[in-house]
Formats: sequence, structure tokens, C-alpha cells
Amino acid sequence: MPRATLTPEGLRALAAMAAEGQDQYSIAAALGMNRSTLQALIKRDEQAEEAMNLGKALLADELSHLLLRAARRGNIVAAIYLTKARLGWVEGLAPETRPNIVINLPDAATPEAYLKAIKVIEPSEGQP
Repeated sequence: MPRATLTPEGLRALAAMAAEGQDQYSIAAALGMNRSTLQALIKRDEQAEEAMNLGKALLADELSHLLLRAARRGNIVAAIYLTKARLGWVEGLAPETRPNIVINLPDAATPEAYLKAIKVIEPSEGQP
């Protein structure tokens, strides 16, 4: 069975449909194939992948511009979404605070030096 390919006209149609927000099922049907064939085509054909990516980028740009215009007109929700989606802002994260604990351990000592440094209590009779 021959592999599916797209003509230059088909590549332009692919980009245009992706830019209109159509999902892969709709795009594949319009191009006369099923979704899995379209996905395989996009994986192996750089031009098809580029057409799909271009269409998605055009859609993302259009939607971003609409949100930006709304934010500039005072739409706070649009402004918040753009700061998160485009600028990576995150709400509710407290600054990381870690206690600063320093533990100073003595240098290694010989058993004899250690025994001189501590008081050794001998157990009395009857005690374990």
C-alpha cells in the first residue's frame, strides 16, 4: 500500500485548517484520510509537520492577540491567563524557606581520647 503524501496545495490546506482550530479528525477527513494516517504522515514528512506547526502557531498567535486586547481593555481574567500562559507566572507559591541548622561535630578521636573526654559510669551490681 503506498504511503500517503500531500501536494503543495494539501500542505497549504493542512496549515489553514490547523490555523482555524480544526482537530486532526476533521483535517484528515478533509484531506481524504483517517487520523492515524495523518499522524503518521506528520511524523515522517517534515513538510507536513511544518504545515501543522505553522497552522497551530498562527492560531496561538491569533488567540494570544485577542487575549492581549481584552487584557488591555481591563479584562483581568485575560490578563491573569496571559501572565500564566505566556510569562510562566504562578500564583500561591510561597518563597522557599528552610531552617538553617548547623551541627558541629567534634573531630574523630581515638577510643582512649573519647573515654578521657566522657565520664564512664560503671553499672552497679544488679543493674544491667
